[in-house]
Amino acid sequence: MLHVIANTNFFLTEFVMQRLRGVHDIRVLAHDGRRRGKSVLKMAEAYAPWLVDRMRAARYFSPEYYAQLRQIEPHDGVLIFGVENIKELHILQGHLRSSRCTIFTWNPVRDYQQNHWKRQLHVRALKGLGMRVVTFDPEDARKHGLELVPQVYRDVSVHVKPSVPEEIDLFFVGQDKGRLPVLRRLLDCANAAGLRAYFHITPDKNRNYSAEDQQLLTNMPLSYEDNLSWVNKSRCLVEVVQSHQSGPSVRSMEAAFFDKKLLTTRKMARTDALYAADRVFIDSMDDAAQLSSFLHASHATVDPVLLAKHDVLYWCRQFA
Repeated sequence: MLHVIANTNFFLTEFVMQRLRGVHDIRVLAHDGRRRGKSVLKMAEAYAPWLVDRMRAARYFSPEYYAQLRQIEPHDGVLIFGVENIKELHILQGHLRSSRCTIFTWNPVRDYQQNHWKRQLHVRALKGLGMRVVTFDPEDARKHGLELVPQVYRDVSVHVKPSVPEEIDLFFVGQDKGRLPVLRRLLDCANAAGLRAYFHITPDKNRNYSAEDQQLLTNMPLSYEDNLSWVNKSRCLVEVVQSHQSGPSVRSMEAAFFDKKLLTTRKMARTDALYAADRVFIDSMDDAAQLSSFLHASHATVDPVLLAKHDVLYWCRQFA
C-alpha cells in the first residue's frame, strides 16, 4: 500500500488527490499544517515529544490525523507530497512506523523570496531526516545530492476542448515572483508582432510597484476552472521560470497534456523528454523573429507514453 500525505496548501493538490481517489492500493491523507497559535506546541512535539507526553498536552495535529498515520504499516510506502516544514516533518517521522518514506519537494532550492543559504540549510535538514528526498529539478539534484524524478501532473483529457477556437496566441498566469521585467518584455514583443496575448499576473506581497507596473498586474485570483478555460482557447502557454530553475514547471506539463505549444525561458527545456522543436520555443535561444510563424505552424501531438510518466496515477507508484 502507498500512502500519499499531500499538503493542502499546494496548487493542484486537490486536483491530484481526485486522480488518486478510489485507487485500491493508494491512500491519500490530507496534511494541513496551517494551524495558528500553536507554534510552541509544534516545536515541543517536533523536538521533545516525551515532554508533551509527560505534560499530557494536546498534540499539534488532530487526533483523527494521528489515527490515520497509525494505520500506516511498517512495510507500506509513504510519499510526503509538498510538505517541507521541518518541524512538521519531525512530528510525522515520530508517528510513522514505515522506513520507506519519500519527500517530494515541489520548490526549487533557490526560492525567489528566501535567502539562498537558508534554503541550502533547509535542504540539509530535509536530508538529515533520513528519508528519501526527491526533486523535479536537474540542477538541484546535481548540486545538492537529491534524487531526480519527473515533474508531476495528471490526466486532463476530460478537460481538453479541441473544438474551442484558439483565440489567444500567448497565455500566462502566475504570481510576479520577480519575473515582471521578463513578462513585460515578452508582452511587448507579442504586441509588436501583432500577436494576441493575455497575461494574468498577480503582485508579490509587500512589494511596491510603479504605476507603469501596476497596469500589468491584477489582484483578482484566477480560479483553476477559469485557468483551464484560458488554456483551451490559447495557442501557446508561457512559462517564465526563475533564473536558477532548470526543471519543468506545472506550466510545461499543462502545455504537453493539453496539446499546446510552449514558450519558455528555461534553457534546459531542450533536454526534456517532452521537448520537440515544433512545439517548444525557448526564449533567448530560438529566433524571436520566428515566433509568429512558430505559433501558427502545426506540431506533432506528444506521445501518450511520455505523458503517462508524469501522470500522478502512474508517477507515484515509483514510491510504493
